[in-house]
Amino acid sequence: MSHKRAKVLMVGPVNGQLRLLSDKLRTLQKSRAGPFDVCLCSGPFFHQTAASAAGAADAKKTDDGEKDDDPQKKEREELREAALKDGKDLVDGLLMFDAMPVLFVDDGDGLPEGVKVPSMTVKKDEDEIDLDEEEEEDGDANNDKKKDAEAEENAAKTATPDGLLRIAHNLYQLVGDARQRSRILDSVADIISVPLPLIDPESSNDTTVANKTREHTTALTIGFLGPKIRLPCKQFEEKSKHTSFLGCDVLISGEWGQGMSSEKCGALAAEDRSAIAGFGGDTEATGGVSGSNSEMGSYDVAELVATSRPRYHVAPGPAIPVQVGDAAKLRHRFVASLPYRHPATSSTSFGEGGSSHAGRFLAMGSVVPSAEAKALGKAFKFIHAVGIVPLAYMDANDRETAKELTSVVDCPYTDASYGMDTSANNSMGMNYYNNHQGGGGGLSEARARRLAQEDAAGG
Repeated sequence: MSHKRAKVLMVGPVNGQLRLLSDKLRTLQKSRAGPFDVCLCSGPFFHQTAASAAGAADAKKTDDGEKDDDPQKKEREELREAALKDGKDLVDGLLMFDAMPVLFVDDGDGLPEGVKVPSMTVKKDEDEIDLDEEEEEDGDANNDKKKDAEAEENAAKTATPDGLLRIAHNLYQLVGDARQRSRILDSVADIISVPLPLIDPESSNDTTVANKTREHTTALTIGFLGPKIRLPCKQFEEKSKHTSFLGCDVLISGEWGQGMSSEKCGALAAEDRSAIAGFGGDTEATGGVSGSNSEMGSYDVAELVATSRPRYHVAPGPAIPVQVGDAAKLRHRFVASLPYRHPATSSTSFGEGGSSHAGRFLAMGSVVPSAEAKALGKAFKFIHAVGIVPLAYMDANDRETAKELTSVVDCPYTDASYGMDTSANNSMGMNYYNNHQGGGGGLSEARARRLAQEDAAGG
């Protein structure tokens, strides 16, 4: 079923640098690697003050009495001005994502001023019957009804899919099911099916659009978690625990899952861990990865990743100090974990061994100008391409390939894998002091919180 394979671009924090992203996507779409079906973005898409490179650290320096003409502060202001200009150009139609559909979760400090989005309305149930319709016997009237039905069917093919909010041409925010989503309990957390090709309503009159993208239709199951998501996420959990659920093809989050920082996953090098420790747990400066003397990453994200079993989990990379020109600046680093095997379920067991598909974690760099991206190299790349055969369309050969039996480690999100990291740098251990102080061992934070939740539910 190779014709169902989707070509996906994964991008890190855009932080309002819309024109840089648009130009990059246009170049890649015309390259030998293209065409691509969709671009998925993690981290703040529009400008976010705290997410700008070295934002929190620079603010602290200014408070401590350093000069206001600090080069990092100047860069932060330039990024903000560029983001404001790009946002205005997007609203005015001077900047467009015409290469491919772009999907994001986190809107940063908010949508650009002037963006008009449609209200979230609940669609009429297709199974409902209108008893107030008058019977019409006239043949022409019946023909008119048939034409109306065909027009509605054609409109449905180009309508914005459920769970997406159209922001601008080819630009969509992942928002979830309006009928069941609760921002109080769930923040933004849901799993939806995104059909491909995803054709913008304004392009529906162009009959060549679909052909430019792909010949055959397919769909990706995409899970998404808003920034600083916290349990419970009822809608997300109900879908991911359904007996027919196979897993997400892609999961987008703003934070790492607790357990991914373990050495066995290979996502963080020793120098990365030391650099993150230097920020003392400042998750906004390190891309959602906390620092010393604590379990790195979010327990809540880990739980949701474990239940949704994504093929690819995408999040912002950790911010690492690097030399850029004459100054040391923070830049989000690209890291990729080793493939890890998700525990088998009744709906995802493949073959005699009963194993499930493998997953992989990708932490993306932030969008920067092409000259700087070239200077930083692949270690800080902000865009990554994958070809995915959706789980729903896999045949026997695809499923065997997805297992990746010879190259996987155990899932880092199970109780067994929440164990402590025994690296030489004990200050970066996974809850090292809480679990090992005095040599007594103990529960991981994940297991302790789960037991506390079970006790509360039972009480």
